[in-house]
Amino acid sequence: MKKVILAGICLRSQQKSFASSMEECERLCEACGYEIVEKLTQTSDSIDRNTAFRKGKIEELRLLVENTDAQLVVFFNSLTVQMAHRISEQIGINVIDRTSLILDIFAYRARSRQAKLQVEMARLQYALPKAVSEGGSEERSRGGGVKNRGAGEMRSSVIARTYRNRIAELKKELAEIENRRNRDERRRSKTLLKRVALIGYTNAGKSSLMNSILQECAQNGNPVEAVDMLFATLDTSVRSIQYRGYGFLLYDTVGFVSDLPDPLLKAFHSTLSSAVEADLLVHVIDVSDPDGQHKIRAVEDTLQQIHAQDIPVVRVGNKVDIGDASADFCRLKTSCVNHTGITQLLDAIIEKLYPEEETCAVFLPYDKIGMFDEYRKVCAITVQKHLEDGMKIIVSGPREYVQAFRMYRI
Repeated sequence: MKKVILAGICLRSQQKSFASSMEECERLCEACGYEIVEKLTQTSDSIDRNTAFRKGKIEELRLLVENTDAQLVVFFNSLTVQMAHRISEQIGINVIDRTSLILDIFAYRARSRQAKLQVEMARLQYALPKAVSEGGSEERSRGGGVKNRGAGEMRSSVIARTYRNRIAELKKELAEIENRRNRDERRRSKTLLKRVALIGYTNAGKSSLMNSILQECAQNGNPVEAVDMLFATLDTSVRSIQYRGYGFLLYDTVGFVSDLPDPLLKAFHSTLSSAVEADLLVHVIDVSDPDGQHKIRAVEDTLQQIHAQDIPVVRVGNKVDIGDASADFCRLKTSCVNHTGITQLLDAIIEKLYPEEETCAVFLPYDKIGMFDEYRKVCAITVQKHLEDGMKIIVSGPREYVQAFRMYRI
């Protein structure tokens, strides 16, 4: 396990949220398999443009590295490539920031071909501006112009061009995967099933909640991975749910995080698209988290960024077995440990998905039996009597679906 020092600068304008932000960064380090051997912070009005920390703090950091045998320093604050390089030169070990840390976690957790390609593209998109910036700074430091470009500037140009070419290749391959995914989604859309996406801050319990819903509906779908760790889920999982005669597709999405790096938002667009394309979002909130309100806002900000803010939302407070069951920011409360509140959540989902109900009696000819098989996933259909050339049934469900039987009404 790699030993790391967690460092951070508390700007006076951000003092209220700094402690919880550092704690989250600590959990990100744990999710990446790092052992935090020491933490070092500094309160300041601004970040030093050269080394982030002020001179005295840099020396303190250098001594900590010597005394702890740390192998890496993780900065909570965003660093330019020049900052990280200067700090590294002075303390003798590598330095990364929070965005690089999240990219490391994603690289470590990626399982599917799509996720691995997305991670690689996010890394390159994040590194490209730094490579360009580094080349420019090298040229300026030499006083260089077009005629006297040195090996350093040329090397950065080659790196930048290599990055751009690889990004183009990745975009092409991801587009092919996206096309296959869209074909799968079109097949799913033909089932008439509506889509529900579980969203929420990372580690709010979305995967556990999906497994509890599968258990409640007594369905044999494979459970999804549920681990008490940030970003345990990267690949979107989807399961078909049947409840009270209604059906819907339930998606488990990647967890959100405050200030999600832009390269990740771009690279994981197809993962987040299950939220964008949903008929209903279920916002899972960890009521045991003392910083819950901040994380609710972070999720809502991310929904704005991916243009999903107008999709209907059901809020559910999860982990009430260890948290505040009286939290007033969500009416629904669940626990995946003692399985409370799951039926109430399912009832709320059905109520939102199918608000307008209609019931009618139908004589369905046997040559139209395909309608019975297709619509029973989204309507409650009861067979009253089998006759020689068809059957009498009662169809109850959303008006938009029941209308398909209008020519067979009796």
